[in-house]
Amino acid sequence: MIKELVAQIGPIQITSTCGGRHARRSQHYRGNAIDFRPLATSTRKAVAVAKSLASTGGIGSYSNGLIHADVGDREISWYGHKRARNRVAYAARGR
Repeated sequence: MIKELVAQIGPIQITSTCGGRHARRSQHYRGNAIDFRPLATSTRKAVAVAKSLASTGGIGSYSNGLIHADVGDREISWYGHKRARNRVAYAARGR
């Protein structure tokens, strides 16, 4: 997924993989998720490209410009504040 993403949006800065603090049962702990910041495009465009990839499961973006992408089974998207109690979840895209 990372290779496909970088090929379409340019370089990214990966800020988190499987370490750190994440939600309970996070895809990060399974080695299936990254948090990143796009370096050559907007957050909005990077999220749109990530959603279009067949290998992507969950996509999330945060107000600080970070993006979460995983290859988990659930197809879900959200926008919210980092560690916020209430996040806005969007319906999964159809395939």
